[in-house]
Amino acid sequence: MMSVVAAAYTLDAPTSLQEVYLRSNTSITEECDGLLPIVEGALPRELRGTLIRNGPGRLEVHGQRYNHLFDGDGHLHRFGFTDRGLVHRNRYVRTREFLEEEAARKMLFRSFGTNVPGGLIHNFLRTRFKNAANTSVLWHAGRLYALWEGGLPHRIDPLTLDTLARDDLGGMLRGDTLADRLLRGGELPYSAHPRLDPTTGELYNFGVAGGPTPTLHLYRQAADGTCIQHERTTLPAMGFIHDFTLTPRYRVFFFTPATFDVRRSLLGLAAPAETLQANAESTQILLYPRRGTQARIINARPCFAYHFANAFEDGENVIVDAARMDRVPTADTIARMLSGQPVDYPPPILTRYTIDVRTGHTDERRLTDHPGDLPTINPARSAQPHRYIFSIARPVDRTQPYSTGILKVDTTGPGSTFRDFGQNLTGEPVFVPRPGATAEDDGWLLSMCYDAADHTGELLILDAADLHTVARARMPIPTPLGFHGTWIPA
Repeated sequence: MMSVVAAAYTLDAPTSLQEVYLRSNTSITEECDGLLPIVEGALPRELRGTLIRNGPGRLEVHGQRYNHLFDGDGHLHRFGFTDRGLVHRNRYVRTREFLEEEAARKMLFRSFGTNVPGGLIHNFLRTRFKNAANTSVLWHAGRLYALWEGGLPHRIDPLTLDTLARDDLGGMLRGDTLADRLLRGGELPYSAHPRLDPTTGELYNFGVAGGPTPTLHLYRQAADGTCIQHERTTLPAMGFIHDFTLTPRYRVFFFTPATFDVRRSLLGLAAPAETLQANAESTQILLYPRRGTQARIINARPCFAYHFANAFEDGENVIVDAARMDRVPTADTIARMLSGQPVDYPPPILTRYTIDVRTGHTDERRLTDHPGDLPTINPARSAQPHRYIFSIARPVDRTQPYSTGILKVDTTGPGSTFRDFGQNLTGEPVFVPRPGATAEDDGWLLSMCYDAADHTGELLILDAADLHTVARARMPIPTPLGFHGTWIPA
């Protein structure tokens, strides 16, 4: 299917950010290998290791468009920082669904936001959805995985990016209930947002399993990858839980006032995302102990958050930094944005929640006025107090939901540092600490970027202290920016 050549792209200059966004989602049809030219600056000698990025490589299947950004086939970029230079490789994740649809040359599987063409007769009771393997990547216990929301991770060769296996993690992700077998083929969900405790090396994750009784699965894996804890607890409804975070005592979830219509989805009347409806209830902050499923439930103002930066404890207070929205973005909003129509997308704002566990009282404080998402921190500060948060962002006075900058937030109060890249779109910044660094922000930010003028991808290497450009590498192809990445030290 894929050629292994680079191509030249020539387009007229875009006239709007909306057009830039549409062009940035050009489907990837080439799988390339080679050294990337450094078009500005120079690679730091101390920066050695590998950046792996994941995201949808295309938003259609052989002419059939997806309705949601979460549906596209997982596509990996590998950037190797070596003495020879910056070595790049890109590959699609060869899931079994990807291979079957490539052979059939058409859409065969339902997705989170898209039903199979043909109406009810082609979607009725089709409860096994496409595992797109497109959301994030995990490096743990010497293994690399491509992750998705609702099914098994795919083990990936970290050098070649070959897809090795659909991995149940030693049987941890095999379900034995009737609902598990009928609705998911015996596969349990494993979210794309695991959290590593840097003090113990243990990995925590979760999965939300839909059905007549929505279930939250809670996992803990040892530093060697073995499962040492798997708990199940019932949720009040089938909600949208995309991320969570850790403190020394708690696993923190936001159960937001937005639920799926499980019946309509299972019957095939609508894709799951199309049944997501907000209500007027408060957001429930669920504080699960690290062992056990008896949650402390705290009520907060209605909100929605795709992503959390971090959490920690200050005495009896739990502090959570989240990219807070006033409401959940609807499936129609996402579909309109993908088709180039104007949208009213709720702006995510980094917000600090201070939760008094004794009284249940919660305070909210904005950390910045810049709308932004995909927040990250120095990973050594995970579950501990942190000062700095990095994210994609846009100017304060822009209403269009397109991020053209990188934001550094100082949570102690001096303010934010925002760098705008004009019409170029920016992807999630991954923080890499400088070897031997003692300052929390002594390191680099690695961010994929879409160059609007040249219609191609770039990798930005920024100094995390002040966001100046250390180096800029040109990629051989235009590429959607994707979602999340991870750094593997040399």
